[in-house]
Amino acid sequence: MKLSYRINWIFNDAAGIFLGIAVAAGILSLESQWLGQPGTPGGKIEGLAIALVGGLIAGTILAWFQWRPLKRRYPALSWNVWWGNTVLAFIAAWVLAILPSFSYNADNALQQVIPPFGIPMYTAVYGSMIFGGVMGAIIGFAQWMELKKHRKDAGEWIGMNVFAWALGLFLLTLAGLLFAGEMSAFLLAGVVGGLIAALCIAAFTSMFFQPEG
Repeated sequence: MKLSYRINWIFNDAAGIFLGIAVAAGILSLESQWLGQPGTPGGKIEGLAIALVGGLIAGTILAWFQWRPLKRRYPALSWNVWWGNTVLAFIAAWVLAILPSFSYNADNALQQVIPPFGIPMYTAVYGSMIFGGVMGAIIGFAQWMELKKHRKDAGEWIGMNVFAWALGLFLLTLAGLLFAGEMSAFLLAGVVGGLIAALCIAAFTSMFFQPEG
């Protein structure tokens, strides 16, 4: 695989991941401002509906940016399957991401959250790498179902995504926690952290193309 293809993959994949993260963060922020913590069954249903929409949008963004370079390498790669599998994976990951907030209630001693996303502090601290790994496994497996039609060693894609997303989300969470006190600094940290996470994930998954060099 020529170096130029890997650079092209890193650029496109990082752009898709960053924009997807930005959309996810924006939707979560709006949800937190509009609905607050989902303390009622109705609020939780609304939160779930928003997660479905967020997964659809973020998954579509990433699928499109990834499909562009992949189509060059694998002309028979199906857009419909790649898009559908990626979207379903993102929806599943989003549902998992908001589950901790469903446990919120006024009597919960562990109700301290990270503004503006409504994510419990302890969940972010101890769960970013775990959730990142799970998210990477879901995305990697969903996309592997199409990649395996075009490469015999496509199973490596799952493991690469597990590691890359675990590290990427940890770095993103770390950047957010370092500047959680002030909103302007927090947003700047989110942008910088999102870029670092996206480049990290894209660079690591680009190694998937090395064996074909």
